[in-house]
Amino acid sequence: MRSTLLRAAVTAALMILLAAPTFAAQPLLPAGGHDQVPTRLVTLPAPQGAFERKPVSFAWALDPTLALTNTPPFLAESREYWLTVQGRELQQGVVLPMSAPNALVRVSPAAGAAALRADDIRVAMQGRPVGIARSADAQALRQAGMEASAGTQVLRLGAGSGPGRAILQVPRAQGRYVIHVFEPNSPVVLRARAERSQALAGEQMRVTIAATSGGRPSALRSNALLVAPDGSSQAVGVRTNADGSQSATFTLPDRAVAVPGLWELQVFSDVGGIPRDARTAFAVAQPTARLAGSYALDASRLQVSLPVQVASPGRYEARGTLYASAPDGSLRPVSEAHTAAWMEAGNGTLVLQFPREHLPPGYGAPFELRALELNDQSRLGKLELRERAARF
Repeated sequence: MRSTLLRAAVTAALMILLAAPTFAAQPLLPAGGHDQVPTRLVTLPAPQGAFERKPVSFAWALDPTLALTNTPPFLAESREYWLTVQGRELQQGVVLPMSAPNALVRVSPAAGAAALRADDIRVAMQGRPVGIARSADAQALRQAGMEASAGTQVLRLGAGSGPGRAILQVPRAQGRYVIHVFEPNSPVVLRARAERSQALAGEQMRVTIAATSGGRPSALRSNALLVAPDGSSQAVGVRTNADGSQSATFTLPDRAVAVPGLWELQVFSDVGGIPRDARTAFAVAQPTARLAGSYALDASRLQVSLPVQVASPGRYEARGTLYASAPDGSLRPVSEAHTAAWMEAGNGTLVLQFPREHLPPGYGAPFELRALELNDQSRLGKLELRERAARF
């Protein structure tokens, strides 16, 4: 009798174990060349402000017939440039290189500079006056929703304008002024693009710089300035590549910047004698947490548990896309899941829950977890990104 009961107990235990979900820890796939994975962590105080402390998780089904694409980093294209000049320079005449007719020229007085009227400004080319097709003052610019300092004037050049050296002269100028030249019809275009839209403090970043004239690649000379959200800046070296384009490669500072906002690389170029300025922006996050490098799977409910190493208290979010095998064997996106929770410094866990009802008929294993992200919601930072995170 006792042996019968023992066999029954062992059988029941085995049935329970076989039916239980799988929670064995597995390593995440090795990081790829385009992945962002923190190699260090920083300790910051808890962010100030009212933040949601309750955990939240949600998911939605995806149409597996629609391919998901990544948004490329912002491409800055410029047909414009800026100059800062003193009043005495404007009195004598400032040279403005032009590559096309009908340019827009904006003259903005700095604090304490004399305000300007449209009839104060003279433009000439090759010793001949250039007509002003249209002008707008600060009041008109503000009514159009643009910021403008008192005394600002915007002129659209008309008859007599075109490629060459325009001379801008303001006999009654006093103080400091910012001149902005925009050539909407110019064939000379400067382009700048960062290699990615976000980075971690202390990491290396590269921005590619190129120019065209009439649609053909053009040689250029450039300088660059890295500007933080708080306005601090540092010069960045620029080198010429074998194909004639240029690259600015630099290491982002380790220090935390209290002012929120994007970082900028400001590029100042000369394209065949035509000035061009461009700005490309990207986000920089402090590495306050990271994925621990493993995951645990509840196969019965398609739940992926992600251990997180937290160095700074805050609200952290994980998000990812579940790919399932289609009847033809290809992997297709079927579900997107997000989860977030407040975490103190130490070890925590975020769980992505992909409902099985999101699987279309005929779809199943093997699965892949892709586009896995770890975000610091309280500091608005993207900490980790893995294009392919796990296969199960």
